[in-house]
Amino acid sequence: MSAGSARALQELRDDRIRPRAGATDGQLRLLMASGGDERLGLDPATRRNRYGVPAGPAADELWLSSSTACAVSARGWTHASEALARLVTPQAAARTSIGAFFDALRERLLALYGAPGAEAVLSASGTEAEFLALLTAAALGGGPVANIVVGPGETGSGVPAAAAGRHFLPRASLGGPVACGARLAGLAEAGVTLETIEIRCHGGRLREAADVDTDAVEAVDRAVAAGRFALLHVLDASKTGRTAVSRAAARGIAARHPERALVVVDACQLRCAASDIRADLEAGLAVMVTGSKFAGGPPFCGALLIPAAVAERLRAAPPAAEALGQYTAALDWPAALRPATPHPANLGLGLRWTAALAEIEAYEAIPAGRRAELLAAFDAAARWRIAAADGLAVLDADQGAGAPGLIAVAHTDGADARKVYAALADPADPAFPRVHLGQPVMVGWRAALRVCASMPMISFAAQHGVGALEADLDLAFEAWSAARIRA
Repeated sequence: MSAGSARALQELRDDRIRPRAGATDGQLRLLMASGGDERLGLDPATRRNRYGVPAGPAADELWLSSSTACAVSARGWTHASEALARLVTPQAAARTSIGAFFDALRERLLALYGAPGAEAVLSASGTEAEFLALLTAAALGGGPVANIVVGPGETGSGVPAAAAGRHFLPRASLGGPVACGARLAGLAEAGVTLETIEIRCHGGRLREAADVDTDAVEAVDRAVAAGRFALLHVLDASKTGRTAVSRAAARGIAARHPERALVVVDACQLRCAASDIRADLEAGLAVMVTGSKFAGGPPFCGALLIPAAVAERLRAAPPAAEALGQYTAALDWPAALRPATPHPANLGLGLRWTAALAEIEAYEAIPAGRRAELLAAFDAAARWRIAAADGLAVLDADQGAGAPGLIAVAHTDGADARKVYAALADPADPAFPRVHLGQPVMVGWRAALRVCASMPMISFAAQHGVGALEADLDLAFEAWSAARIRA
């Protein structure tokens, strides 16, 4: 590590806002790791979850991993701590009920991304949001559902199972042990079928966008012709930052089958503009989002945004409460759609969303042009360092840029991306900080790592300049070089 890089990083870290400590910090750490499935649980030795993320802030580590998960930011931690204090302090709790707390979270989410008449349902992760979308489709269709997932290898690892209405892990987020792979209660006879549309060829090259659109149109037409209700997914940003099924094709499908199809946009990376999500909802598309990817909130916190016309239909035919019981709490839902589930509230989820919304609102307060400049600067700085490094290359470099702030990187020297990823997150040399990148994702025959910006990084750079981004990238790529040798 160069002396200049070390000095620059220390200056920036000294300047970062530190979370305020409070009497509820111990409770908050426990709650941040509660109300989710086993992915959220902390290893007793490392005190980190399976993504290497602790329950509290870790400002001395480099979090370039927003395509997977990041530690909660100082700002988010402070806001969550204050929210918890309001809920548990007797005097404050008399003024702030748990129901009002969750209502306010949904209102803030809709103020950012909603359209008139839209509703928001919170979920313990983006994968649980898939359950919400599927059960919404089943309620709307009243019969068999054909779930059409686009780019299954570039969505969450549990999404294909969840899309088929199956438990994707041995433990549900709220219901305890389950039979992994078994159908959710009430879905055994629902006639859910799963169809997938690939966005890449066998070797990993991206398919033509028009061909993916054609496949989507034909898949929905086949499902409807067979008497099934079609649930079509649109990838706003895949694990490698790619969009699949154009918005024009998606809106055309929704207009063509208004009563027999639901299009849901997978915006779980949350890398699109807020205006894009509002436009999707206005066009009758549902949208899945999370506060735990680009937003920089703690893992796991998701939501399904439901357009007005769909919300109106659900009031008359709500999703099956039996299937939802192990994965959702009553207060995750707006009052008009609230199911009778055995769990009244998921406080851990609410606090994670509190932290995420603090970062989202701070990011949205930055002028859009300035945000775009900083994301472009991050991408340019990362690409320059990738080009300058022996054995690294930008994935899909000849096929255009993907989502801003997410760059997939291939090792051209034969290095094992998984070993490099592990060596970065647990460096042998104490001179290097822990560096977190997006988890390896298989693209064709090789695994790619991902270098990612996040809302907290952009908000910090908006205050302190592009040098804040470059200092983190300098250290990360120095550590990367050492990790490749070690791996």
